[in-house]
Amino acid sequence: MTQSDGAGPLEILLAIWEDSAKIVTGSVGISVVVAEIVRYVMVLSRHLEERLEKVREQRREEGRTEERSRWEAWNARREAAAAQGIPFDEPPPSDNGRPS
Repeated sequence: MTQSDGAGPLEILLAIWEDSAKIVTGSVGISVVVAEIVRYVMVLSRHLEERLEKVREQRREEGRTEERSRWEAWNARREAAAAQGIPFDEPPPSDNGRPS
């Protein structure tokens, strides 16, 4: 638009303002959507971290129970051999290549 088109400075400013308002409105809308997506990802991440920690604790407890069972079984065999006077040379579970 130029002065010869009949558009004065005020009309030009209004046209720019109208176009800018559309851009700003669109930008705000996109910003809100992005903020909600980020919030959702953070909530989901927190939930998954909590769930993962529960699974890890469950696995640790299972490992402790399994290790305790291995030691109890070994000790029962050791005591049975001792009661029968039989030499017992089986290494303890921690010496079978796995840390205790």
